[in-house]
Amino acid sequence: MTLYWIVLSIVGLVTVADLILLLALFFNFKNYPVKSSEYPSVSVLVAARNEEKNIERCVRSLIELDYPSDQLEILIGDDQSTDMTWEILRKLCEEEDHVNIYQVNRQLGIAQGKPNVLAHLAKKAKGDIYFITDADCAVHKNWIQALLGARKENVGIVIGTTSVESSWQNMHWLLALGMVKSVTDLGMPLTAMGNNMYVTKEAYDAVGGYESIPFSVTEDYELFRQVAARGFVLHHVVTPAALAISRPARTLRQLLHQRKRWMKGAVQLPISTLLLLFVQALYYPALLILFFINWRYALPVFILKSLLQSLFLLIMVRKLSSTLNWLHLIFFDIYLGLISSLSSIFYILPVKIQWKGRKY
Repeated sequence: MTLYWIVLSIVGLVTVADLILLLALFFNFKNYPVKSSEYPSVSVLVAARNEEKNIERCVRSLIELDYPSDQLEILIGDDQSTDMTWEILRKLCEEEDHVNIYQVNRQLGIAQGKPNVLAHLAKKAKGDIYFITDADCAVHKNWIQALLGARKENVGIVIGTTSVESSWQNMHWLLALGMVKSVTDLGMPLTAMGNNMYVTKEAYDAVGGYESIPFSVTEDYELFRQVAARGFVLHHVVTPAALAISRPARTLRQLLHQRKRWMKGAVQLPISTLLLLFVQALYYPALLILFFINWRYALPVFILKSLLQSLFLLIMVRKLSSTLNWLHLIFFDIYLGLISSLSSIFYILPVKIQWKGRKY
């Protein structure tokens, strides 16, 4: 009976948490209208490593940004790529006056990898606001204005929303980012989003830049943590124009390494949030045990949880003027259970994280 009450408590707590987040997303959703008349000086920073298959799409989306060219500069740093990334960049940018490309071959301060490239680019940037995206992302032409809509005094970081060119992975991203949106709008921001964000020069300089903050494989969370410690605020914009479209993880192995990297960053979250995430990680094993103990209780809980997740995703899709694969939505909870369980197992294995051809 003790095991029965433990697993029932776990699935019940997670279901209640999902309900609270759904209600927060529905009733407390904060909109940030685009301020089309404001054109501060901005710098777009992109770190690229072995992105020959993605870099052209990213650069073209940045070149097509609908923003005054005299107030915009685009800086792209090649992080010792071993493929054709640099050659592609040279051809794409040779006639673009506001696009500057650099080869980054030395370490700045204690920064490594992507944070090191961004640290170098920030040193060269002239803008008052640093927009950051990844080389495997494409952004909306009104991306800058959309994020600037959340610009207010004491706001240090603004993040957008990312979707993925894979129905299953996209639903997982939207579910996670929807939860981030819910808690952020409740005044409890959890993290930044390193492939779709801006940080003000004031906030960035206040922490000494990436070359001065502790290295992390989740560099966006570490920057957020340092900026928040200085009293700056984070906002989250969920609109079609604030969307970045990312390439999916191409293999299960890549997906598991990606999730392990995120989980490495998550362990630095506040203990209350970490405990809730731990309980969520136990949800699917607990639900499976509950099915064996008493399927009559487990089945309605599973249906309710799936329904809450589906409603959550539908709200996010509506806010983003996007669509979902209904067949995938029906079976999404099964997919999520499998990926969550595999990610938890992979996390505890003594395997280093592989990220952009490097191990951490």
